[in-house]
Amino acid sequence: MKQMTLDKLLRTIDFPGVSSQLPVLDLTNDSRLVKPGAVFVAVPGYKVDGHRYIPAAVKAGAIAVVAQRHTPGISVPQFIVNNTRQAQAKLAAEFYGNPSRKLKLAGITGTNGKTTSTFMLEAIFQAAGLHTGLIGTLYNKVKDIILPTANTTPDSILCQRLLRDMADAGVTHASMEVSSHAMVMYRVDFTKFSVGAITNFSPDHLDLHQSMAEYRAAKKRFFDMLPADGFAVVNLDDPSCQGIAGDTGARRLSYSLANPIADIFLADYQPRDSGGVVTIKVNTLDIPVQPGQITFTLRLPGRHNLANALLAATAALALGIDAAAISAGLGKYQGIFRRFEVIYNDKYKVIDDAAHNPSNMDAVFRAIMAENPPGVSVVYAIRGSRGVHINQAIASTLANWAKKIKPQHLIITNCTDTASPLDTVLPQEEE
Repeated sequence: MKQMTLDKLLRTIDFPGVSSQLPVLDLTNDSRLVKPGAVFVAVPGYKVDGHRYIPAAVKAGAIAVVAQRHTPGISVPQFIVNNTRQAQAKLAAEFYGNPSRKLKLAGITGTNGKTTSTFMLEAIFQAAGLHTGLIGTLYNKVKDIILPTANTTPDSILCQRLLRDMADAGVTHASMEVSSHAMVMYRVDFTKFSVGAITNFSPDHLDLHQSMAEYRAAKKRFFDMLPADGFAVVNLDDPSCQGIAGDTGARRLSYSLANPIADIFLADYQPRDSGGVVTIKVNTLDIPVQPGQITFTLRLPGRHNLANALLAATAALALGIDAAAISAGLGKYQGIFRRFEVIYNDKYKVIDDAAHNPSNMDAVFRAIMAENPPGVSVVYAIRGSRGVHINQAIASTLANWAKKIKPQHLIITNCTDTASPLDTVLPQEEE
């Protein structure tokens, strides 16, 4: 990566008159990580305002500050912008050399299924013999190196750094979870996606979004930013998804479990124990490869996992992956942590799933009941700081399923001794 200078970096956020050619050695929004030669971006967070830490950043060696307001008594140049999150995204992409342009990057959004779908796509990439990267809820991965993660989609600086590391390591194909939080906070702005895909859309994250309209707008914004030479992969079985991707400038590909007019649809499914044999039909010529149909064994139960597999297959086809790799990758995939994960299966079966909204819970219970178990016991942990409405909706969904399945045990837990303050269940949520 070429060395960045202050004048060149700041031109990207419309400060063309900067003459300083000081080398920029780092870009950060965390004053604790500032080192000499860094540019510090002051971001007003939900709980902590980065502007408070401008003096500390300068003391640590920052050569310039990008902020939303001026701070008196600061000895380095301050560049004032309307929105530092948005400016940070542009600065990060430029500082790291726009690494997404060197990758085949697939971004997957949606209410449920993002994690599973990205890992399915990762399995396909690996079956094709490609060098891969992954960004998501469980961890980030650069080729063979696993890295911890704090958010589903990291902030724009870390996101661009990961993509830069991937490009430098020889990664050619990567999959990324793109959350609605990421879109509201400009985390993937100025990132080029070869494919953008949506799993489904239902109520969630109303602790962040003030309404379903705002939540929908966040998802829609992802498809609006896709390039014309990219692909938008849309779930034809969910009418909301079609509307969300309706204004995209990218080429559209649809997938469906039930509608044969979709570009890729489920032609046949032969159930087996905890999965089945899947045949999908390819109806479109608007993709690099033309396999006609693809057959593979899916080792996961539930129609939601069938839909996730179709999304992954469609995204892979858009990226030019052949049928053999798609079949092999999906056939080897056996699931991931806390996504309908069987953690014990002897005298009885224990399934762990991070069901965090009503539609997710519906999918889990449908998959369980499809196995015709002789009895069911349910343990559910209330999640804190999600908002009253989503917890009420989950409680209603749980009550409806309890009437249908008549569980032998129904245990509702509320962890009070080990939860972090951010995850603590509020009294109104518990009610």
